[in-house]
Parts: sequence; structure tokens; C-alpha cells
Amino acid sequence: MRPKALYVSSSVGLGHVTRDYRLSRLLDWADITWLTAGRALDYLRARGESVHELSYELRSLGDSLMNVIRGCRVTYSPLGLLRLYKDLRHNADLVRDHLDLEAYDLVIGDEPWELMMSGLKVPERSVLITDITSLGSSDNLIMRRVNSWIRAKFLQFRLRFNVSLWDRAEGFLSPGQLATHEAYPTPSDDDLIVINLGGTDAGNSAAEAISALLEARGLRTAIIGGRSFRPNPVDVIASARALVTLAGYSSLVEASMLRKRAVILKIGGHFEHEENARVFEGRSGYRVLSCDRATPEEVYRALSEVLGEEPDPPAVKDSAQEIASMIRRLTK
Repeated sequence: MRPKALYVSSSVGLGHVTRDYRLSRLLDWADITWLTAGRALDYLRARGESVHELSYELRSLGDSLMNVIRGCRVTYSPLGLLRLYKDLRHNADLVRDHLDLEAYDLVIGDEPWELMMSGLKVPERSVLITDITSLGSSDNLIMRRVNSWIRAKFLQFRLRFNVSLWDRAEGFLSPGQLATHEAYPTPSDDDLIVINLGGTDAGNSAAEAISALLEARGLRTAIIGGRSFRPNPVDVIASARALVTLAGYSSLVEASMLRKRAVILKIGGHFEHEENARVFEGRSGYRVLSCDRATPEEVYRALSEVLGEEPDPPAVKDSAQEIASMIRRLTK
């Protein structure tokens, strides 16, 4: 019999589900059921994937994060954090009460916060995918406790893959990164500037202002992500002359693997964006700006500079095949 696998993909944006979908194409020996929410759920439904019915009751964590992000900056407002926690607790309680992990031969989780908060015991045949091993600095008591909890939960998984661009914590296998989507089209260099917001609404207002100015300066633009959801965004990215992109993990992996010039906008106060963007600083064909402070004019000037440079992206290795092989060995 074919193994039954549950794949729990984080609903924060589209970066998790797009890399998970790529990995899942290499797990064709298993019958996969997905658990996620929000735009990640939309992405999978557009591809005809088998989705657990509980997905339709979960709250999107990508939407919930907008409670703590305002004007392209993380605010950490007490009310926003409370709303985020309530959505996490809601999802975790649903998972605890309605998800039967024993029905599956394998459980894969890509930063599966609801599963980790549910109190359910992770089975022996379990796999973790992550590109962070903490939520940033542990310089205060609260963050020390949060990061300690995250590490303890991550370590409950049998196979643990850290696919980060920069994080190299002990206790995880680090074979490389994970590319996104099933495959990449052959890159071209069309007369198009793609403004990539990823899978959240964090940069919607900034993107619209940037697009308006670039168009006024004679540049053709396309906004993808955020409110402009596309089931196959990589086709547009591959055709871009350059990108203006938020500093999410998968967006930057795509920029590297497709060798696209980019102006990278990091969300203020977002530790992961800070570290992701740092990998590109000082490299030809790339500029890093703060999303909450950069004006459209400053973005235009940075874009004008990178358009005259040959892109020199950081080295990125797609480890999907290697990870898939190790998962296969786990199930035998």
C-alpha cells in the first residue's frame, strides 16, 4: 500500500506552500493530504490537490499577521499580538479536537505552528521544514521563553531540515534551500518591472505608490502577490527585467535562482527580513531599502542603478531532491 502523508504547510504568505508543493512533487510514492489555510489553500486548490476538510475552518495566519504589521513595519502592539494569539489558539484547538495523526504513516510540517500548539504528539515518522530556528534575539525573558519553546517543539520531529539562507543552528540538517513551485520557466529579460509582495498584504499601499511612479517614468510594471493573487506567479517573475520585492524567503530564493536584478524592501522591525536582505547587501544588481521608510522616488533611483548592473546573486542550492530522498528512507 502507498503511505498516507499529512503535509501541514504554514498559512503565513505563499512562500511555505510554494516550496512545499515543489517538494511534494518528488514524494510521488505517497498519497498526500494537505492542511493549511488562506492563500496557501487557494494555491493548492488551484492545482487540484487533496486538502483536509479542517483547512476550511482554520484562520489564515497570513491575514492574522496584519494585526501586528502597519505601514510596512512590525508594531508588536499588545492588541495585535492578542488577536494573533487568539487565531493561533483557535487553529490549535481545532487541530487538537479534529485531526487524527494516527491515520497517517508520515507527517510533514513546514513551520506548523497550529500543530505544535495543539498538544498532539508528533509521530515517529515526522519531518520538519523551516528557514528559521528562533524568532530572533533572545535578549529578554519573554523572547528567551518563546525561542526555547520553539526549539523544543521543532526537536520533536524526527527529521529536521533548516533550509535558511543564513540560519545555521545546531540540531538541524542543512542541505541547502528549497526552490518554489513545480518548476521554473526559462528566464527572459522582458521590458517589465515586477513588484512582488509575496503572499501577504503587508506592502499593498507601498506597491501601488511605487507602481504609479514607475509607470509615470515610462516603466511598465506588474504587481503580484498581496491583493493581486496569481496561481502561477513564477511565470511573471521569470519574464521580469527586474524585481521590486519584499524580503521574504521564497521571493529571494526565486530572485537568486532566476538571476533577477532586484530592489529588496525589508519590513521594518521584521528580524527575518533583516537577515534575508543582509545576504544580498553589497552585491551587484541588488539594493536593499527599508519598506517603511523608502519613498517611491528612492525605489526608482535604486532600480535605475541595478538595471545597469549584472546581477550577482548569492549561491542558492535547491535541495528538494536530497530532502525527498531522506524522507523516503524514513518511511521504509
